[in-house]
Amino acid sequence: MSSDHSPHYQLPFKSATDLPVQHIRLVRPSSRILVRNWWPSLVWLGVIRAESTDMASAANTSGLLYTVLSFGFPRINVQLVEEIDEVLRKTGHFAGYGVLSILVFFALRNTNRDTLAPLLRRGWGTCLHDLWRMEWALIGMGATLITASFDEIHQSFLPSRTGRWQDVVLDCCGAILFQLIIYAFSLRALNRRHERMGDPQVSSTS
Repeated sequence: MSSDHSPHYQLPFKSATDLPVQHIRLVRPSSRILVRNWWPSLVWLGVIRAESTDMASAANTSGLLYTVLSFGFPRINVQLVEEIDEVLRKTGHFAGYGVLSILVFFALRNTNRDTLAPLLRRGWGTCLHDLWRMEWALIGMGATLITASFDEIHQSFLPSRTGRWQDVVLDCCGAILFQLIIYAFSLRALNRRHERMGDPQVSSTS
């Protein structure tokens, strides 16, 4: 079989799982595909890195929050502002790292789609493994765990910041919840597609 996998070349297999191992190894995403699908993850890592600096310390964020709230509530209590700031910071941890896991998941999924979809003899998105795979979810959560751990280690060396393992746990909980949401929406999208196609059965292998 020819090794020329041009966008118009179609292998006689229904799905990527039907491809022999030697053909799977030959399929590699192009640099253009990688850049197009991975730049959001890299940008978000930069945002997280910036948040890990002294600029986003509790003293700075609570001071900024007090300045903003005092415009509408001139007599607002400083302690209340600090409590609100703490809630917002923890919410930011939870959501921010959940977003990271989502971006990594979709980078993997879209890279896989852009690389393999032109080679298949069926429509992309007709199988569950087109939309969701356990390894994508695990890698997304793993990226959160590693990034959050290094983030807290880095903060432990800053006088204005603290490194807390509890924040790593919070970050990972955000990643887990967001991955469960992706799974639920993937099943919903697959069910809707099968309903439009007149096939009520959802298959993960065909």
